[in-house]
Amino acid sequence: MEKRMMDIKELGAYIGLKPQTIRNQISLGRFQIPTKKIGRLLKWDRREVDQFLDRLRKIN
Repeated sequence: MEKRMMDIKELGAYIGLKPQTIRNQISLGRFQIPTKKIGRLLKWDRREVDQFLDRLRKIN
């Protein structure tokens, strides 16, 4: 079974961005994929990431 929640390194590898780029976009308020904060950790739901990527594909 595949993990549903991803950390920042896994997300970066999945969407092709460096973790620092993701952090920069979050701090600027420009990162559009919903982020979940669990304690001090940032996590992303793979389903929400896939939904976001699907919306991007439809626009282009």
